[in-house]
Amino acid sequence: MNAVADRVRRTLATRAELGALADVMTSRCRDLGAQQGDVIEIGLRHGGDALAAWAGAVLGGFVPMFVADRDVALGLGAARMSADIAIVQRTSGTTGTPQVLAIEGHRVLAQVDGLAAALGLRDNDVIASCLPLHHDMGLVSTVLLPLVCGTPCVHVDPALWRADAASLLHAIAGARATLTWLPPSALARLVRRCADVDVDLSSLRQIVCGGEVVPDGLIRDFTTAFATRGIAEHVVGAGWGMAENVAAVTHSPPGRAPTRLAITRSSFAPGRAIEETRSVDALVLVSVGPPIAGTLVRVCDEGGNDLGERVLGELHVRGTCRADPDTWLPTGDVGLVADGKVYVCGRKDELLHMGGTWLPPHEVELAAGTVPGVRPGRIAALTDDRGTLVVLVEGDDAVDCDAIADAVARHTTHRPRVVLAVPNSLPRSTSGKLGRRRCATLVHRRSQPR
Repeated sequence: MNAVADRVRRTLATRAELGALADVMTSRCRDLGAQQGDVIEIGLRHGGDALAAWAGAVLGGFVPMFVADRDVALGLGAARMSADIAIVQRTSGTTGTPQVLAIEGHRVLAQVDGLAAALGLRDNDVIASCLPLHHDMGLVSTVLLPLVCGTPCVHVDPALWRADAASLLHAIAGARATLTWLPPSALARLVRRCADVDVDLSSLRQIVCGGEVVPDGLIRDFTTAFATRGIAEHVVGAGWGMAENVAAVTHSPPGRAPTRLAITRSSFAPGRAIEETRSVDALVLVSVGPPIAGTLVRVCDEGGNDLGERVLGELHVRGTCRADPDTWLPTGDVGLVADGKVYVCGRKDELLHMGGTWLPPHEVELAAGTVPGVRPGRIAALTDDRGTLVVLVEGDDAVDCDAIADAVARHTTHRPRVVLAVPNSLPRSTSGKLGRRRCATLVHRRSQPR
């Protein structure tokens, strides 16, 4: 805890205004009766006040936690942590109830230093972000990096971003930002909403895309849409992380486009060695880069046995960012390692299994999203208890279910049953991830077997 506070003090020593505000925050916590180790819930969504609140809590010997919803956080404010706990955060809740994690100071510094090394963090770097601070990606990239490493950050209110996607682009251009973090759904939204926005993005040296599987087609669509605004192919990178590892597990090197693997669809199956191909029908996997310093990744079968490189299986993680650095953690994510780089293909319990064929759900969802009137991100692919491919689409009777089934069949050779769901009904986690497992419980307005 003290090591984190010392690093924060160094940053604040060069930023007098932020340091003074942090001191005010520390005093206010003490005035309210907070004692060392108490969890301080921070409801601020973005900006300098949020950074100062976090820094003030750390400097006062308290444990900061950004909250998205007071109802979710009730009771944590009364908790008192041991002296080695630096922060409290939640898992995303993608596949279950979000869990509260208490993170020790040495793990925080291992994460920040590992990520800074992976980024090749520079003295002139500037971060711009619209990410919520209660989620691990936003917490590490826009709070911990700025305060522990002294990197300036420009925050866009997440509510403003939701109302106006171009707000982030204008913030990047205005601050000449060099780094930003976005989930794939945000990249897709920028392509849909902002391809004609006149803005200079040439200052960016990396957009880190993570939080979900990163589709190759989306990266290509984004770089094509923004090529005239200064976005080169190497600018869009990828990463993979989880709250249990504080945040980042892997990170693609800046200055180089992520490595791709084109494999035969028949070789995409757990426990099977992948087969590379040049076929136009290849399944293209995008690398999320090598593990950050101090972190190791391996691929295992159901029994936890190491499968080695170029075999699809469950990804396991261990290292200095973990609570138990010497124990392998099964992540629940399926992927592979090739030439030291990690490829993430989706959640183990969300892969689509139809007879002898396996598919990552995002492949189906991307195909469905090409149909006019279908909103990308409002689609879920799953298989029912009979092994039938089902595509859930938020929409009304104007949605062309036949066109969706045709698009999916052309892309995957599997014709799905298309089901219309009530708008805004697909379940999501607090970080915005689609909860595919819970989609089967939805009450559908209309079902159309194909």
